[in-house]
This record gives sequence, structure tokens and C-alpha cells, in this order.
Amino acid sequence: MTLSNDEISWITDLAKPERDKGYTRTFFSYPAKFLAKLPRGLIERYTSEGDFVLDPFVGGGTTGLEAMLLNRRFLGYDINPFAIFVSKIKTTWLDPSILHSYFNSIVHDIIKKKSPLTDVLDAEDRICLGNKISNEINLLFTRILNIKAKNQDLQNFFLLGLIHAIKIVGRRDFEEKPNWQEASLMPIFKRKIKKMIQQISSLPKDPQFRPEFKLASNHQIDLESASVDLIVTSPPYKDKDVEYQKIQIQRRSLKKSKRSDVISTILKQNPLTRKELCWTGRSGKNYWESNLKSLNECYRLLKHSKYAFFWVGFKNTSDLHQFESQLTDAGFHFLTTIRVQLSDDRAASGRSTHHGRHTGMMSHDYLFVVQKE
Repeated sequence: MTLSNDEISWITDLAKPERDKGYTRTFFSYPAKFLAKLPRGLIERYTSEGDFVLDPFVGGGTTGLEAMLLNRRFLGYDINPFAIFVSKIKTTWLDPSILHSYFNSIVHDIIKKKSPLTDVLDAEDRICLGNKISNEINLLFTRILNIKAKNQDLQNFFLLGLIHAIKIVGRRDFEEKPNWQEASLMPIFKRKIKKMIQQISSLPKDPQFRPEFKLASNHQIDLESASVDLIVTSPPYKDKDVEYQKIQIQRRSLKKSKRSDVISTILKQNPLTRKELCWTGRSGKNYWESNLKSLNECYRLLKHSKYAFFWVGFKNTSDLHQFESQLTDAGFHFLTTIRVQLSDDRAASGRSTHHGRHTGMMSHDYLFVVQKE
């Protein structure tokens, strides 16, 4: 079994970076992501309506969203609670009129009950962000918690908007604004929420198949063998300290750069360790052992003659070839590896360059294509 040159060319073009747009695809820029057009194109070509799509490293829920929009069944796994949090919000329709009502309450403080502010920032966060923005973050978080909603989805919607706003004010270029320490987070939060309300209203209210997301290891997935029609996923990056669960706050003027745990605080979750997030050190033993268990499970679940696509980056060719070897060790028929050049403006990834300055991160990723014979 092989791929034709035309098919490889088509997949290569599909993987080229361009900006996501439409639906809820831009809700939150989850790190180390692939673009929505990749899973969408692969799902359209290699499955039919009602088929089963699996993403064992669900990340920002990109594959799950596209599967839902294309009327495919979907299951996604991830050990990161923030990944599941983002994925569920991106794929859940909410009533825009209700969202607007709660938005006005949060922004204009229409809530009758006054509560003391809940502080979600540590001392170093406050120094980096400044008192004004820090107080606004705690104020918005407290008001969001005061929402008397029928379900958690409504609160989570606004919490994601707040997390996005914190990410924006933590960026290096934010302090390039005049008098940045007196700047406000509120306009960023308001613009984001208004845009999110417009985007979420475009989702199907009652999709034919609701995607399912599970917070668990993918080493033992609760599915019958040979039950999956397509796998599209992005495993963790070996020896890359990716900020999957943290927000980078950079302040050159203060000579400070830190990774805040504010996301974990907001979600009331313990931060995952670097080992759990696959920062493995030079030997990579933990990474390769865990990766092979995941690939073995993928092989077990995939139907015969069906395809699996793995998007991941490596620092050196040795690791690249090791990943290819593990795919065959798991039993897959290896078809091809496609090198994907990432754009300088980070349309596809946050791992290339930033404002014309080389960051020492990878400038390309790889798409591994395999089949179960």
C-alpha cells in the first residue's frame, strides 16, 4: 500500500500554514497546534458521515470541532484539563442572547450580591502585570464566578475569554504601549467576548454527533479494537517546554519573564509537571516509552486499511527517525513523512519567529502518514 504522488502533493498543500477563520476556530490559540484545514480536509477525504474519528492528544480540540461540523462521531483524549476545557467550549453552542445578558452583568456589575475579590494571581504576576490590570483580572474573575447559570458551560465561556485577555496583556509587545502600566485589560476582554459570542452562534445547536472529550491517558482508550475510521492528532513535542497549561508574562523593562500558573488557579486544577507534559531531558526515555504505548493503542483501535496522521516536531533527525521507527514498531505500515515549513508570523504555530527576531524555536514540523494493513 502506497500513496500516489498526487495524494502526497495534496496532503502537503493541505498542511501549508494559513490563518484559521470561521466558527470557533480562533477562540483560543492553543500552543503547538495544527490548522483546522488539515483535519477538515483529511476527514472529508478519508471518512464518510457517521464514521468514527479519534484524536488521542486532543489539545485545543481542532479535530473534534471539524469532525462535529462534518457529521462524524468523535472521541478525544488528553491528560491536560485545560485542553479538555478549551475543546468543550469550542464545540458547545450557547444561546447568544443569554451570553449577552451575562456579559452586561459582568462588565457593568449589575449583579446585586457583592463579593470580596478572589485573587488568582501570585505576587510575581502582580509585579509583571501591574496593579491596574491585576485588579481588573480579579474583578472579572469574581464577577464571572457570581454568574447564576444553569450550567457550567456559561461560566467557562467567560473564563476562557478572561484567560485569552491575560495572555494578550502578558505578551512582550504589550509593554510597547505608551504608559502600559496604566493600560486596561477591559477593552481586550470586551472585544474578545463580543467576537466569541458571534462565533459560537455559528455552531450547530443540535449537532448530529456531539464530540466527546475525556480527561485521561490515551494508553488505555475505552473503545473496541478496530473501531476507528481515522486518526488525526498532534503528540507532544519531545524536549520542548511548551506552555500547554501556563501563560508567559514577559516584561523587558522590569527584566522579568515568568510562566504564570493563573490558568490552573482559574480552573482550580493542580499544574501538570514538566515530566507529565513530556519535557524529558536528553535521554528522552520517558517520552519514547509513553509514546510507544500511545501508538500501540492507536494501532489497536484503527480499522484495517484506514489511515492515521501524526503532526509533531523534533529538534533533530535522530528523533525524527526514532518516531518513524516507533510507528512501524507499533505495527503501522509507514507511508511518508511530510516536512511542514511554519510561517514567520506564527499563523500555524508559536514556534518559529517573533516580530522578526529568531526565538531559537523550530521553524518546521512534520506530518507522519501511516496505514493499518
